[in-house]
Amino acid sequence: MLKKISVIVCALVIGASSMAVAAEAPSTGRTWTYLNFTALLSPNWAFVVMPGHRYEYSRKTDGGYADEKDTYFWEFFAGPVYIQKFGDLTLKLPLWYYYMGFPVKKFGPTGEDEYFYSHNIEFLPILEYKYEKWKFVNRVIFHNKVYAKNYFYESDSEKKGYSLTLREMVTIEYDILPLLSISIADELFFGLVEDEDTKDKPYPKGEPFYEVKGFNMNRLYIGLNYKFTPFISLAPQYVYETIYDPDNDGKLTNYNHYIYLTLTYVMKMF
Repeated sequence: MLKKISVIVCALVIGASSMAVAAEAPSTGRTWTYLNFTALLSPNWAFVVMPGHRYEYSRKTDGGYADEKDTYFWEFFAGPVYIQKFGDLTLKLPLWYYYMGFPVKKFGPTGEDEYFYSHNIEFLPILEYKYEKWKFVNRVIFHNKVYAKNYFYESDSEKKGYSLTLREMVTIEYDILPLLSISIADELFFGLVEDEDTKDKPYPKGEPFYEVKGFNMNRLYIGLNYKFTPFISLAPQYVYETIYDPDNDGKLTNYNHYIYLTLTYVMKMF
């Protein structure tokens, strides 16, 4: 019990320290929801379909509170997962297509609404270790952007490109009750490859554009996971996100608060 309390307290202290540093930067309040449908095809294979939605309900800038963006992001994942168990250790290898859509309000010199989108390929090696009531998870995402349509990219060579971001998240989960667990996680974002046709031009970088090279984001997750049945679960979480500019000595540019909900349904087909 003391170890569990120590881990949680340390994470909360780190998160509170980050919030104090971020207090002067622009901030937002947002909701983030996923519907996760997982079909278990065999002991070693699954297929996942997961649409997502994000909504911004408040935005604070240097000049005070500004109009919120309303719906600002649609997303969709789909693809297979290879699963291999080694006793208490489980290896998962998802390979997913990822669509990202960005409604952008009153953008550009015309002040008209725009819609940006991108096509991406996600490779997500996941390693899970179960020990009594504890579960330790290390998830790495190789986020490969292969197409980006937006206000700035005019030529096909600019829209069709490639950038790579590495995301690593470490999660600690503890079973409070047989159907209820608490978790805490931290996720780091590192840009590894910038697109050759756009990196030296005066375009914005990072989502919804091609990625910027270097450390650019951190997310802290704290929440619960409740299983209504062995196949249906709901995970409410709070997410604290800080965004940095690698081209400006890692300066903090924005921080965001999310109410994050994931509803998961698993269908066993064997």
